[in-house]
Amino acid sequence: MNLDVLTMQAAATLVIVAATVMYLLDTLMLKDGLPGRLWASAYLSGTFSATCYLAWLLLPDVYIAVAVGNGAFVAATGFIWLGCVAFNGRAVRRGALVLSAAVFVTVVAALAAGPEGGSWAGAVPFFLGNALFAATGAVETRRDAIARRWSSSGLTVVLAVETVWFVARTAVFIWLGPDSDLFRNAFDTRVSALLTISLLIAAVVVTSVLRANESALRGTAGTRRLSVDANGVLFRESFEATLGIICARAQAACEGVCVLGIRIDDLKRVAVAFGPDDAERMALEVRASVRRHAPTMALVGEADAAGLAVAFTTTPTTDVRRAARVLHERVVADLARLGAAVVPAVGVGMALAADHGYDSAALTSRADEAAARAAATGEQAFGLV
Repeated sequence: MNLDVLTMQAAATLVIVAATVMYLLDTLMLKDGLPGRLWASAYLSGTFSATCYLAWLLLPDVYIAVAVGNGAFVAATGFIWLGCVAFNGRAVRRGALVLSAAVFVTVVAALAAGPEGGSWAGAVPFFLGNALFAATGAVETRRDAIARRWSSSGLTVVLAVETVWFVARTAVFIWLGPDSDLFRNAFDTRVSALLTISLLIAAVVVTSVLRANESALRGTAGTRRLSVDANGVLFRESFEATLGIICARAQAACEGVCVLGIRIDDLKRVAVAFGPDDAERMALEVRASVRRHAPTMALVGEADAAGLAVAFTTTPTTDVRRAARVLHERVVADLARLGAAVVPAVGVGMALAADHGYDSAALTSRADEAAARAAATGEQAFGLV
């Protein structure tokens, strides 16, 4: 059976699309780390590349499709390499710049050939770009953390085969040309499509296994959601998850838990009267100030978009009223130092596990309600809600 180029390219496109969809679905469900996202980008680039080649076969006059397809193919190989770099815990910024430059050169080389360039426009930069990133990827799979995963040897083989293939393809292309019998029989598009299908299936299996290992090392999905802003303030989901753990441990140890809520009452009116820039500056200062003046080992997080919460364990000798009063005074002082015409009212509320139990959501809610009342009324009693 002799399959034409269009049939082989269509088959390769179908396999690439199916593999990409399955990998992306897993990526979304696992909330992947950087290596998984980079490998997902590789398969997306491969899908885009195959679609461009298929478009050119159907519409030969659209020669730009070849240039874009070549660049996307090089990007796919480069993203596999970058995923391995990220898996090993190293920065990918410089590598990303190198990849961007290589993709740019590949696309420009194909475009420079113009409509007369045909399917082999910019072929040499395209071949060498893939060989370069496949070789560096193969080397990266034999280093550090990824090398300690037995499954990485499969990716090493895939990238090594790709390296040899593209180096040989470049040599034959330059030496004998694309019209030679050797090139047509061993290195033309049909052979490339078959090789792509085979290597892609192997690569998807290997990277899926590696991604699962990397996810397990990073921890569960709940652990991966923990995150903080530049001031060290936990985002709401992270704060709630962490406070829940603290409350459970404190209850088991017969320790107390105190949650302080902090709110600004009239920030919206400041924005209307003096502009959003002043309001934004105050909001950022409050976040930084609360984190700066909260007890050293306290959790500081978002209660919602406009409120903050501070949580810490207590003992019978802990003066929670003093902690709340000091935090309020210092936050107000920091806001006053901004030199704004109006200093918004800051409310601080408290909730103790001794009064409301060890339900983390209930403690945060009670403290936040008390802080809202204090900000609205201006009465800072620093009493228990």
